Amino acid sequence: MAQAAEAPTKLSQIAYQRFKEALFSRQIPIGATVSQGELAELLQVQTGALREAMQLLEKEGFLTVLPRSGIRIVKPDMSHLKDCFQMRRALEGEAVRRFAERVTMGELADWRARHERIIDLAHGGTVESALIERSTEVDQAFHTALSESTRNPLMISAHVHMMEQIGVIRLDNMYMLSSLAIIQTMQEHLAVLAALEAHDADGAAAAMDAHLARAMHRAMGL
Repeated sequence: MAQAAEAPTKLSQIAYQRFKEALFSRQIPIGATVSQGELAELLQVQTGALREAMQLLEKEGFLTVLPRSGIRIVKPDMSHLKDCFQMRRALEGEAVRRFAERVTMGELADWRARHERIIDLAHGGTVESALIERSTEVDQAFHTALSESTRNPLMISAHVHMMEQIGVIRLDNMYMLSSLAIIQTMQEHLAVLAALEAHDADGAAAAMDAHLARAMHRAMGL
């Protein structure tokens, strides 16, 4: 009996994960409206499991269930974008201060080297698709390290959700990640690292806030 009770939850978790994988791999276009049957077929899951997963996905803002009209996949607007970055600025301002308390000079040197390597690749004419992949790995790892340094499960969970929302924003055609934008991002991270190397937590927090403000403008196409 216990196994039977757990099965729908496990199946809904599979549906939930497959939806996110399909969304971020662009198999599901943002802003599209699909039927429950079409989505279940795409994800290769049972409709019951999908219905359970959709409840959480709707709560997290990835889709909207339209009565008798299907399922609308989220398409972030400017208001949502601003809300996401406002939340990130609040979370990461605190995170960088906690990071300053725990990070070693050796770790900072490693982070500096990783960022400078991306800048060298950008200046060296690395194929843009490869450059975007490499830079995204460094960017996400850096922000994740900051978040995890808080050692606060609630803040870490909120940050993960915000990063997913930013990921959806980046699926939109309006968000174009260029070599110039990558260099700017890495240089802004280096400004944070420079303040941390100088044991200036306030300066690091200010540099992070400036970075996220500029990142929001880049996401808006400004």
